[in-house]
Amino acid sequence: MSRVGTVPVHRILVPVDGSESSRRAVLLAGQMARSFDARVTLLHVVGLTEVPVLIGESDAPAEVEKGQMVLAAALALARHEGVDARVELARGHVADQILRVAERLRPELIVMGTRGYRGARAVLMGSVSRAVSNRARATVVLVRPAPARKARDRPVRPRR
Repeated sequence: MSRVGTVPVHRILVPVDGSESSRRAVLLAGQMARSFDARVTLLHVVGLTEVPVLIGESDAPAEVEKGQMVLAAALALARHEGVDARVELARGHVADQILRVAERLRPELIVMGTRGYRGARAVLMGSVSRAVSNRARATVVLVRPAPARKARDRPVRPRR
């Protein structure tokens, strides 16, 4: 049996959007960063509307503020896991911006959440994670949301 060498991981990019799967991606990236002694960059992209109704609408302060809050929460989670991450905020088409930042930072890994859309909904909604995983030069790890607990899996509480 031949021995396969490990691939060095020095940089991990984690796009975050505040979703539960994004939170799980931060946790996984934190574990990986500690294992590989890698740097983590958390990225949030403020998506722009296709056709702004008013001039300047694409730079809506509320969206930027929301993005800063998403990054702050992800940073707090990473620090709680023992990882001191950098943060970046970008604006534009989400998948394109993630790929641009990845080209600039050259991470060995991109760890990101996925919404888990399938079928027609995935086609209609588009898929940022699919676009990134198909076009990125780095290895992309997709983190799904936790499976919903079914009624039969929940503990039964006696009635009073």
